[in-house]
Amino acid sequence: MSEPTLSNKPLIELPPPRMTGGLPLMEAIARRHSTRAFRKDDLPLQEISNMLWAAAGHNRPYAGVGIHVEGCRASPGAHNWQEIDIHVASAHGLHLYDPHRHVLVKLLDQDIRAYTAHPTQPFVADAPLNLIYVSDTARMHDAIEWDFGVFPWADTAVVVENVYLYCASEGLATVCRALFDRPALTEVMRLRPQQLVTFHQLVGYKISN
Repeated sequence: MSEPTLSNKPLIELPPPRMTGGLPLMEAIARRHSTRAFRKDDLPLQEISNMLWAAAGHNRPYAGVGIHVEGCRASPGAHNWQEIDIHVASAHGLHLYDPHRHVLVKLLDQDIRAYTAHPTQPFVADAPLNLIYVSDTARMHDAIEWDFGVFPWADTAVVVENVYLYCASEGLATVCRALFDRPALTEVMRLRPQQLVTFHQLVGYKISN
């Protein structure tokens, strides 16, 4: 029997993440690299669950947001704003990762992965999973102008590296990209003016697997 994968359900309950195993940290760092060739096979839900938890899941009890309370996410962020959301684009539409419930919530039926592509990088169309990082700047309470120009990008970069290390540990292919039409992607995702698409990250199986 094949393992469960993403579907077009309005709510996908992810299996509990596996928090043990994998490569030792230094080996994962040594193997971390970008890959620009992907098989089109879907990833199993368990793999997606593990990866999303490593990216921005809760590794401690939730205590709220703000600089004066303890954080809870696997990836650190400035002022504990927790402003980075992970949108998961696939052939089954667009889902939003909810780290509080560890579920995927359906936002769109449309496959929007083509909006993250560029004519010079056709490999984008092959990756089965596309993590689109969105900074909700409305959550950046008491931020100054400098904060808005730095932390959406810096906080996303930390999440990106967690995904890189997970993929290195599990032998998956991944690459982070910034070459895409942001206004068009923002429009098709129906984002609010306070929401900023920073980067996106392709994930899939290596061609050689």
